[in-house]
Amino acid sequence: MIRSIEMPPRSPAGPPRARHAAPRAPRAPRASSASSAPRRAWLAALALAAGACAPPVQGGSVAVSSGAAERLGMLCRWGHGGGEQGALCPGDAVAARPARVRRIAAPADALSGPLAAGRPGDYVLENDEIAVVIEQLGPGTGLAEGGGHLIDAADARERSDELGQIVARLGAPPRQVIYRDIATGAGEGGAAWIEARGEVRGRALEGGALSVTTRYTLAPSGRAVVIATSLQNDGDRPVEALDLGDVVHWGAAEHAAPGAAPGLRGEHEAPYLAGVGSRVAYALVPAGGGMIRARSGAGFSDATFARQAALPPGGRAAYERILAIAPRGDALAVATELFFLGGGAPGGVALELVDARGAPLRPMAGRATLTPVAEEGAAPAVGAAAGPAAGALDLWLRTGEREPLAVEAPPGLYLVGFEGSGRRALGTARVRIRAGEIAPARLALSGVGQLDLRVEERGAPGPAAAQAPAAAQAPAAAQAPAAAPDLLGPLIPVKVGFFDAATGKAVSPPRLALGGELHLPLPPGRIRVVASRGPEYALAEATVDIADGARSPLALTLQRVVDTSGYIACDLRQHTARSADAGVASAVRLAWSAAEGVECAVATEHNLAADLQPDVAALQLDAQLRMLPGVELTSGRGGAGLGSLSVFPLGGAAAAPREGALRWGDETAGELLREVRALPGERVVQVSRRHGGGSPLHGSGAPQEAPEEGARLLAQLVGDGGGADALEVWTGREVAARDRALEELWALLRASRPVTPTATSDTHGLHGAEAGTPRTYVAVAGDDPGRLDVGDLVAGLRRRRDVVITNGPFVTMRLGEARQGGVASVRGGARGGPRTLSIRIERAPWVDARELHVLVGGVASGEAIPLEGARTTAAGALLDEVEIPVVLGTGGGERRPARPGARVGGAGGDGRPGRGARGAITVAEDTFVVAIVRGQRPLEPVLTGDPGEILPFAMTAPLWIDADGDGRSLGRAAAP
Repeated sequence: MIRSIEMPPRSPAGPPRARHAAPRAPRAPRASSASSAPRRAWLAALALAAGACAPPVQGGSVAVSSGAAERLGMLCRWGHGGGEQGALCPGDAVAARPARVRRIAAPADALSGPLAAGRPGDYVLENDEIAVVIEQLGPGTGLAEGGGHLIDAADARERSDELGQIVARLGAPPRQVIYRDIATGAGEGGAAWIEARGEVRGRALEGGALSVTTRYTLAPSGRAVVIATSLQNDGDRPVEALDLGDVVHWGAAEHAAPGAAPGLRGEHEAPYLAGVGSRVAYALVPAGGGMIRARSGAGFSDATFARQAALPPGGRAAYERILAIAPRGDALAVATELFFLGGGAPGGVALELVDARGAPLRPMAGRATLTPVAEEGAAPAVGAAAGPAAGALDLWLRTGEREPLAVEAPPGLYLVGFEGSGRRALGTARVRIRAGEIAPARLALSGVGQLDLRVEERGAPGPAAAQAPAAAQAPAAAQAPAAAPDLLGPLIPVKVGFFDAATGKAVSPPRLALGGELHLPLPPGRIRVVASRGPEYALAEATVDIADGARSPLALTLQRVVDTSGYIACDLRQHTARSADAGVASAVRLAWSAAEGVECAVATEHNLAADLQPDVAALQLDAQLRMLPGVELTSGRGGAGLGSLSVFPLGGAAAAPREGALRWGDETAGELLREVRALPGERVVQVSRRHGGGSPLHGSGAPQEAPEEGARLLAQLVGDGGGADALEVWTGREVAARDRALEELWALLRASRPVTPTATSDTHGLHGAEAGTPRTYVAVAGDDPGRLDVGDLVAGLRRRRDVVITNGPFVTMRLGEARQGGVASVRGGARGGPRTLSIRIERAPWVDARELHVLVGGVASGEAIPLEGARTTAAGALLDEVEIPVVLGTGGGERRPARPGARVGGAGGDGRPGRGARGAITVAEDTFVVAIVRGQRPLEPVLTGDPGEILPFAMTAPLWIDADGDGRSLGRAAAP
């Protein structure tokens, strides 16, 4: 809600915008004021969407969520584990203490959890229900340029934070606020507040300057923080088209919205946004009504509360939102919190789990679902035309082995189901929940069996041991073989998938087999078990019968079949919980990287130098994985004109701000490059621009002009010498963005700007954002991860440029003695004849490769070459080898500079660009050649998701062609 009228300045000690109701049980309707009525009406409507069942029992509502002090007498807080099942309230109500503000004096004063970022000096705003942390002034956490933003939020008892951060965002492209001052105080009725005051100036804002104030207010018994931001145009020119909102980095919480699938992607509108963690959940709600317009991607939501605000000189505007913090990590906790926030009186449900014979079962880890049932005369059902509150979250409850199976829920009629710990509900239980009462729900569950899996590796243990001839390696086995003398022991770790043998549907998320063993409860039936370790390995799979109450042993053997000798598989951009928009702990990230066959990875946390190699050693993964310390320098003010720069290796200093990472601030990328090159030692600088799934705080993004214009802008950053060394052309599963980035790469190369193309996962999660998908193979002298020469890897990316980017096939190319990344002359072939371009495509049997495309100067040299009749190597891989003559055309003796868009070749042949007679490639001037391999069968079952995003693709680095014999080609010099 925008207020365009002039507002008098508010005293720092003034009352908060939202007031709490005095504790009472049960609550009575509260007198309304005209200013608070729109908010209360909106929250009441929102409660219907969250509960999707009955309207609130009471007529009154509150502006901010009230906590246990007001709920006692209606329903105890089952989410806190209080009381025994069947007892509604564990004790008498206790008056709520006032909310309070304090500074963190020692690490023990901060919140805990995988995303907790608070440090001594930060501000804690808390009551007896919840606690949030506002960052102190100075260098910001994650993608924030400075302090003053909300960085941690948790239940006051659990004190486990799983939220990344919430950063106020103004305008499009986004502009961050740089806060200069922080004040604290106490408000009316025991409330407390923190107020940050700052501005938006400089390159980030054309037309003037904005002064901005954000106040965080917490009531004594509230489970929600009111965030109110006001701004004023202090410049002498109008500020147009201001979108007012927040960028939410969800961290370890999975983001969702009513009516949308979990793991939000793309643009959408919703009455609120939610983030569900393992022990806590969050909801972001506009306080004044209306819908949130959001763009969401991996780990973030860019939420707009008011659009196109225009501020004349001296003009002001404001917007408010509420962050509700639920005491459990499930969607039902979010729905109940919002229901109560809107004035509703919740009820409760107590689950009783029994087996097929009716015998009681102990509480177990799983997920109970509550599906609303529409009744005649009841409130509009989920998804019906119920105004702005239409739609609701799918309601589910996370259960645990030690937790009582009783929780709050909005009143209504539900069908209750359950799945977890290898069991499934044999049917649903119909339950009616009434306000202030606990309804029992009895569920009969299926039996359960257990799979005892052991995975071993046969053959070469790694690329360093792949020096033996391929003929000496044994073929892979699909079924469990008997133990053999050449087994090298347990494989650590392995990715294992589980599928219903009849339907192919996954019966469990992929699991990690540590120590080569996995013991997993599964429902009875025939299960297909698939073990993998990245694209260099053949799949090890078998079908096993799981019987009720029985243990089913299974042994599988993995074999490395693809020969990648001389190359190391790298993922050059990864994130862990140290980044505000990722929720994966370091140890988990490392173990899964190794399970995906990644041999070298770079820790590129946002604006934070991180070295995870000590964690690798602690996990005893040294022989399989090498982690390089790095940083992803990310700006929210867009001065650089691109998303971010990855720099590695870069050692950090834990005591320094951001552990020693360079500050980007309002610098251009060119200015930053000069700072990086001034550092002692040698390091790689990789241009990692904002992509379709990237947070808007990554900066202004890649140039959106035509590829030639985008390349012109990038040409200011890349090339031999002091510029960036590598250009990320493929990020995660973004196929459309990859195709555009390749067009920019071709234009750069034609403009004599040599650069190394790279592919990274930029992973912020696990499943659907797998480490090493895609990856960059880098040619090195020693390809043993445990003995990797980091200096040689850096030289490979900066100077040799001999790389392969892929999500499956492994393709290499050679012309004479020169491989991809090098410079080859087309003069002086054998006996004066043409030289031969040799292309080798190798892949594991489960990886498809159907077509080979050869590009000359970025232009396809004729039709795709079908890959048919691949032979099987002794190790079990599929291998295609293609040879293409390369001849020097008329005028090749005269060196002419390449022109953007020039069509190379054309001397003789069939007239198509880059293709000569009898399939030969004819070149008449300096150019470059690239080989691309495509598959038509998705990389299932190892990867799942949109089939178009997981089709096999591989590409070599450019091989520069010297047509005039001067030892150079398009700015690239031949190796001495």
